[in-house]
Amino acid sequence: MDPSHTTLPLTEKVPVEIWLEIFEQIPTRADLHSVSIACKKFHGLTNRALHRDLVWVKPMHVYRSLPVWDANPGMDVAVRSLVLGVSTVPKRVYVPIVDLDGNMTRASECASSDAENGSDIDATLKHYKLDAESKGGFASRALHDAMFTRITTFRNITCLTFTNMLVCDMHFALIHNLPLLRNLRLEFCLFQDKLGSKTFNHATLPITELTMVNLRRKCSAFFAHQVAYDEDLTRAFSLCIAQGLKTLTVDSTADVFRNIYGAWDATSRGWAIPHGLENVYVLRRRLIDGEVQPLFHGENNFPETHLYHFAVRATNLRTLSTPLFVPQNVIVAPEALPPTLERFAAPVETATYIAAVRNVQALGILKCGLGSREAINALESVAMYRPDLKMLMLELRGWDDEVVPAIAQLFKGIRRLKIMYEGETGPSEDFLVMLAPEYLTKMPHLHTLELYAQPRPGSLRPDHPPFLYDKSYESIEEELRNLVIPYSRYCPTLRRVQVCAGYIVKRACADGPWEIERVRQYEEKDDLSY
Repeated sequence: MDPSHTTLPLTEKVPVEIWLEIFEQIPTRADLHSVSIACKKFHGLTNRALHRDLVWVKPMHVYRSLPVWDANPGMDVAVRSLVLGVSTVPKRVYVPIVDLDGNMTRASECASSDAENGSDIDATLKHYKLDAESKGGFASRALHDAMFTRITTFRNITCLTFTNMLVCDMHFALIHNLPLLRNLRLEFCLFQDKLGSKTFNHATLPITELTMVNLRRKCSAFFAHQVAYDEDLTRAFSLCIAQGLKTLTVDSTADVFRNIYGAWDATSRGWAIPHGLENVYVLRRRLIDGEVQPLFHGENNFPETHLYHFAVRATNLRTLSTPLFVPQNVIVAPEALPPTLERFAAPVETATYIAAVRNVQALGILKCGLGSREAINALESVAMYRPDLKMLMLELRGWDDEVVPAIAQLFKGIRRLKIMYEGETGPSEDFLVMLAPEYLTKMPHLHTLELYAQPRPGSLRPDHPPFLYDKSYESIEEELRNLVIPYSRYCPTLRRVQVCAGYIVKRACADGPWEIERVRQYEEKDDLSY
């Protein structure tokens, strides 16, 4: 070899195409950022991967991001997901506005010709605090137009989220212009008046997963915290008729069971339940930043009987999870539910009733009390019909040491056990230490164990305490590793343990080391997997 030739560094030996493929496999944005600052070459090569999942929830995010696309032509095809929370003002309202040059002013700007009442929309923005500078402000027409021009080039988006924004015709048009879109989510959104808006046939959409939660209504300009009138949100609700839909997640603000599937004119309007719809999750309405959304007409009656009638008609339904299935005075016929139903979660009375008739493999028993041994009685009732249950989720109003022994005795084939309890008093250290030799050993197929407190109302962020029981440990991670040492011996199939909401202890195989994962937020829903 010619000594005059210098040895190339590894970054230059590996072809650019290989580096790009490697960076595409890095799952988290934080890790990608760490790689990007490692060297000048990586800084340029990670641009595409860093902009694979875009989060534009404030106008300043857009202002800082747009020049990247001009400097890197052809990068549009790399975008796979977009979280959008940037709106422009629908009428002359004095709010913080970010212009194309990044400057923020508090002024009014007419961004559309809507016939909306300016005082109503002003009251609405004030109620939800969307007019506060801390929310990031609104985009000027110039910045909004530049943003949307760029978004229309993201033709490979598969996951799209609208959050904390005003949704109008252009957003529905965007949804229909994304041929690869599969996952669509709308949360904390307001909607343009239906008057004068376009009509869209959502049945043709390619989406397979739809989430609509915490949808907002306009407030009255004269009566604070009151909804001004009944809004017709069928343009948004009817997204659920996409014929390829497999998973639907809603709460009481998006009652598609009454307004779409159960509408009196559903047949004439083509609002049919998608044939392939398999999974339906009904969530409790969530607060954000302490905000209380005003109730609108009909929400306090949710779900009436419409959810039950929907479940009877959804012939391929496999999963149904709901905090309320029917009102107390309604009689349910479990045998009318689809025979395909295998995962079901509902309040204790309904859950035990359905489990006695339908061959469910995963069961969620919600809202269990302990004063009259309600949880134990419910478990015994279920075990009479489903002793081979593979997954059990239990919501308790307080921790009780007797529940786990009962489960270990009644459901020996359980694979996943999840118990959430209210209050700050949970299992003791002695209980967790003897858990493995006393009870886990009786469940030889168990691979996931979750025992932790339910989240506080209005919050999805778990606590991360410095220690659980013994502050002599250097860290809570060290304490957790020591806590699960007996689990390896008595339950070799165990792979995942969560005895504190903020941390997960997991391992890849029976002899593998236990690793600690920090949980950023509670799961919004449980898919009842096993």
